[in-house]
Amino acid sequence: MRMFESSGWRLSLSSIQAVHIVLYVRDACQLTPTGHDVPPPLIGSVENLDLGFSLVDHTRASEQWLQWWRRVVHAEGQAQLDFGQRADLLDAQPRALLTGRIHGFDPLEDFQSLEASPLLRGAALRSWRQGASWSTTYMSRGVGERTQLARSVAESITRERQVGPERLRACALILSVTGNWSCLSEPGLLLCSNAKYQDDAQFALELKEAFESGLNRPLD
Repeated sequence: MRMFESSGWRLSLSSIQAVHIVLYVRDACQLTPTGHDVPPPLIGSVENLDLGFSLVDHTRASEQWLQWWRRVVHAEGQAQLDFGQRADLLDAQPRALLTGRIHGFDPLEDFQSLEASPLLRGAALRSWRQGASWSTTYMSRGVGERTQLARSVAESITRERQVGPERLRACALILSVTGNWSCLSEPGLLLCSNAKYQDDAQFALELKEAFESGLNRPLD
């Protein structure tokens, strides 16, 4: 995670393994969830698994996956937005682990949080270790420097919207998925493919929307 802060505005940029493993479960188990916030397939090589699902089971597991995805993304995004409000981040790791346990990413506990979704739990147990291996090879490890771009976007918003910079707070989760894709999943929380993130012009537009969408978030 990289935190950028200047003159009051805050931005968190992250490429998170847990989020990518959830996507790996979807791709490896060939689940087909639909929604505006569902990213394209992961890049690289994904090992397909035959779970023997009936059509009904496949549909149900896909629906369960979408709920899981939204819980994990929300938890990760809110945790990072909250971390950005603190002067020190020394407790970030244990707090993130607790957040993951509560909201559904607990592979070392056999995904007990998915107990109410046995089809999805079985899919996760079958595929998460391969997902961890995939992330070692393909996940974007480094989140590049974006201080100047973020500062330019933040300053333009403060001028145009006549708001103080302390009102600007956003988090971007950078995903190693195919294509130029992005989604504002909730106020202040941007999901963005690595390809779009690497394009300064496109990412600046997405970041502007993320900052502006979070203007109504309560301040500490």
